[in-house]
Amino acid sequence: MFKYNYPVWQSDVLNIDGVGHAFSTREGGISEIPHLASMNTGFLRGDDDDTVRENIRLLCTFAGISENVIGTPQIHSADIRTVGAENVGEGITKDVPFPCDGFVTDCAGISLIVRVADCAPVLLCGQREDGSPVIGAVHAGWRGAAAGIAPKAAKMLFDMGAVRVFAAIGPCIKPCCYQVGEDLFESVKDLQGADFAARHVKERDGSLYADIAGISCELLLSAGVERVDVLSECTACHPELYHSHRVTKGVRGTMGAVIGIK
Repeated sequence: MFKYNYPVWQSDVLNIDGVGHAFSTREGGISEIPHLASMNTGFLRGDDDDTVRENIRLLCTFAGISENVIGTPQIHSADIRTVGAENVGEGITKDVPFPCDGFVTDCAGISLIVRVADCAPVLLCGQREDGSPVIGAVHAGWRGAAAGIAPKAAKMLFDMGAVRVFAAIGPCIKPCCYQVGEDLFESVKDLQGADFAARHVKERDGSLYADIAGISCELLLSAGVERVDVLSECTACHPELYHSHRVTKGVRGTMGAVIGIK
């Protein structure tokens, strides 16, 4: 179950010893430009870099995790990197070796961030037999979701020794608002099959509407994830609380989802 612990959302599913996490909203940051205020975690949206870095630091503080953050420019792929202490600062204070859309790690004292503004942020936590955690964070727009980025991250955690994996899907656009074209339906069908596509891309009033959270949720459960928590709120329905690319036609900030091993 998700709980709104102002100014962030947190999921009971990820309340695992030694791990902290948070999904940001528009609240709790220091951005002052109206379309960014107040929590913007994205560079090149209008804030100066120091403001963005301070917002990311605040988000980690709300999550109770390290300020040693790893991020990346995101490219709507299914590419995930395994990272460690040597990668701290990438995407935040220094360049990345190559962009991707997710991370996994078993390294304590670092935090992972992915950024969204309608796409789905997915945070994962696994436990090894001895109880030690492994974690992941992925950015799942429809391309990444349909290509299976979320279950790919889960598999990587299992390969790192996890015997149980849990996941939470944070604020994103929902099928009430996410009108899409036939090309999206065909792409999902090609990647996951016609029955799968029909479950998650449905016609209403002559138009198609997609459920990107539902796509990742079903694929995570099929991959052996024990529990998946999905936040029910739609970013496009509540632009006063969330940054929404679709509502603002791109004039917006970016929300962050962070997870770290303490």
